[in-house]
Amino acid sequence: MKKMILLAAMALMASTATFAQSAIELAKQQRELNKINMQALNMKPSKDAKKQAKVLKKAGWLVPGSGKSIELQITADQLLAEELMADENGTPVKRYIQHSASSVAGTQNAAYAAARAACQSEIAAMIETKVAGAMKQKVDNAQTSAINATTIDKFHERVKSIIDASLTRALPGLHIYRVLKNNNYEVQMTLSFDKKEIEAQIKRNMQRELELEGDELDEILDEVELDF
Repeated sequence: MKKMILLAAMALMASTATFAQSAIELAKQQRELNKINMQALNMKPSKDAKKQAKVLKKAGWLVPGSGKSIELQITADQLLAEELMADENGTPVKRYIQHSASSVAGTQNAAYAAARAACQSEIAAMIETKVAGAMKQKVDNAQTSAINATTIDKFHERVKSIIDASLTRALPGLHIYRVLKNNNYEVQMTLSFDKKEIEAQIKRNMQRELELEGDELDEILDEVELDF
């Protein structure tokens, strides 16, 4: 009985530690996001952004509702594109993944939803290729008979849905629209994702699913570097 109580206590401590770690990570991410938002509020449009905005406005592009000006939106995208972080080797790399997309629909909301979905789909496809390649290389190097072809095939089937579920905290960038001659709406937008956050989220989601499935891949996942 004492042994069972001890084991239960250890399990509870492990669970609490995991929850605390997740809470700390989320708090850190929120602080960083708040910092970005403050920078966005205080920034001034760049000269290049003003030139681009002038061309867009001449072509009939507008900002929906009370959104930030086109100049400020472009400037925000530029700042995110230029922000660097150190990779596992200490080499400076871009911190954010960015992608732009446009779509046409009968309403502004429908065009926005389609553009956003296309944007996120392109990013997910790129990450999926990188993750699958990284895992394959690690599995090949492991040379273990415990991980069979069926397990690997199951993993590849699940990668896309896992990555889609991991892309939850996009930083919205450019969001403009214009009304076409046929009264349809064209929306153009940009999304940015923090690489560090995506990698952590993907690993958490994959780890959880692989452990539930009882796959041996979850042990290898810890060592995989997701370079995207």
